[in-house]
Amino acid sequence: MADALIIDACRTPRGVGKAGKGALSGVHPQQLGATVLRAIAARTGINTADVDDIIWGCSAQVATQGGDLGRMSALDAGYDVRASAVTLDRFCGSGITSVNMAAASIMAGAEDLVIAGGCEMMSMEGRRGSGPMMMDNGNLRLRARHPQSHQGVCADAIATMEGISRRDVDALGLESQKRAAHAIVNGHFTKSLVPVHREDGSLALDHEEYPGRRPRWRASAA
Repeated sequence: MADALIIDACRTPRGVGKAGKGALSGVHPQQLGATVLRAIAARTGINTADVDDIIWGCSAQVATQGGDLGRMSALDAGYDVRASAVTLDRFCGSGITSVNMAAASIMAGAEDLVIAGGCEMMSMEGRRGSGPMMMDNGNLRLRARHPQSHQGVCADAIATMEGISRRDVDALGLESQKRAAHAIVNGHFTKSLVPVHREDGSLALDHEEYPGRRPRWRASAA
């Protein structure tokens, strides 16, 4: 069985995708995906025509994130048209699943060079259909058997069931914030970060925006 090796990895800075507040809120998700794909090609010196596949994770494949985001991002990045791409959805596990599938295809001998990554706009309107934020896209028959609330509601439920206090949660959040600040100040993310530019070439974001908060816009590739 062949070994699967990670040659390089990069990502855009974490940004808040709220109109009028987040630096990346006006950037098209395909352009975010193209940013990291272009960087991967430039940093590694690969011939994009040799890329057997691009496996891309995206949980909400609607609106500007629809239509095979991985393929559109590759074309926007200037990849050779022979570099195919597929986009998958395993909710918050989409990105790690894309990496696992890329490694599996190489280890099985089916492919030699695969890029895996993902992109997600958490603040996109209508990400899971209209009405309450449920994971069933309005399928009431399924909801009656398997009600699937979003993570915020589920987190509160788990905290209540497990007896996790607000004080404990805040303490963990503070510790996470401290670690993020330490990593940023000491440049631990510098090598992996790729700046994002607007269509006119101006800089949109080159650093973590609101570190410690849940990322609302981000793209990554490996």
